Amino acid sequence: MIARALTNPDHARTRSLIAAILCAALAGAGFGLLMPLVSLNLESMTGSGAVVGANATAAAISTIVMTPLIPFLLSRLPSRAAMASASVFTGLGIAAFPFLPDVYAWWVLRFVTGCAVTLIFVGSETWINQLAKPEHRASLLAAYATVLSAGFGSGGLMLAALGSQGYAPWFAGAAIFVLGAIPILILRGPDLVPPTAGETGLKALIGAARLAPPAILAGLVFGAMETGVFTLVPVYAERLGFAEAMVGIIVAAAALGGIALQIPVGRIADRVGRLTTLRAVAAAGIVLPLLAALAGATLTLLLPMVFLFAGLASAFYTLGLALMGERVQPGALASANAAFIFAYGIGSLVGPPVMGAAMDGFDPFGLMIAFSVLAALYLLFAWREKDTGQD
Repeated sequence: MIARALTNPDHARTRSLIAAILCAALAGAGFGLLMPLVSLNLESMTGSGAVVGANATAAAISTIVMTPLIPFLLSRLPSRAAMASASVFTGLGIAAFPFLPDVYAWWVLRFVTGCAVTLIFVGSETWINQLAKPEHRASLLAAYATVLSAGFGSGGLMLAALGSQGYAPWFAGAAIFVLGAIPILILRGPDLVPPTAGETGLKALIGAARLAPPAILAGLVFGAMETGVFTLVPVYAERLGFAEAMVGIIVAAAALGGIALQIPVGRIADRVGRLTTLRAVAAAGIVLPLLAALAGATLTLLLPMVFLFAGLASAFYTLGLALMGERVQPGALASANAAFIFAYGIGSLVGPPVMGAAMDGFDPFGLMIAFSVLAALYLLFAWREKDTGQD
């Protein structure tokens, strides 16, 4: 029965979808383990928050540097081989961390592994978008985002189980990425449609972005909001006077929102339109942070606001990908997805410093005001954007 499931042509599309989603989910789990693992070890090595923060820029910079190159790579290399090789390479890179306990070496390792992980995510999302049926595109991408979020969360659970010291967590992270290559290699079905020579390069990237500007901007907003939530909301909670355990609960509420709300929002988007739903999400993104600020340190009021805001902010990612998929031809999707991830990288690099400055300027509620202003700017842009008829 297993052999038939792996070879039956009637299930070829499903096999490819499972391969792409599993590869990305395992990469998410490995990345979810790697990020806090590096930070905790750097804190132990240096005792400097500035060093930890500087090291984190390697991931954002690798995303910005790598994304314009990915369409070219996918046009020259077999997509499955490229993604499987990136998974194995990332695993080997993670295994090298404990053998090179040096701040500068870790920045380089984080940069090069970040480049490989970016290839995995862009390749997987492009592949899923190409395989998606138009009438269920947002729902499918929402399911993918849910699995990806669960992967990130499982990385944190593994850190809790294995601790941050010794070789075990590093080797576990390496093994997860290596395992991510397996579904790509054994679950055979339609491959990613590679871009042509004319659909690669910076010009193609810009051209693809122009086809779906609200989708690309949604990637930037998501990058800023996601990074802001998981890096600055803990600080916001501490400044409100919450103990460390309660800070963890607030962050967990944000993560659970991202997992719980993607599929419902995706189903709504498939019914009423992706751009229409994006506008509604942006409107909620204006109101919910202000309600969270009004909740102050009342935990029973704050937790629902954080849950809803983080969950709906995650929908910028899902709906942006879905909107892009319906406006861009399959061959150009690699460049469009690269532009989307590039915008995400810009948002994650620029957003937190601006939001942090706002929080310092109006302590601590400036963070919530910054979230609302960002959502308002997106809503203003999206409201002026014309529907294509596919929304």
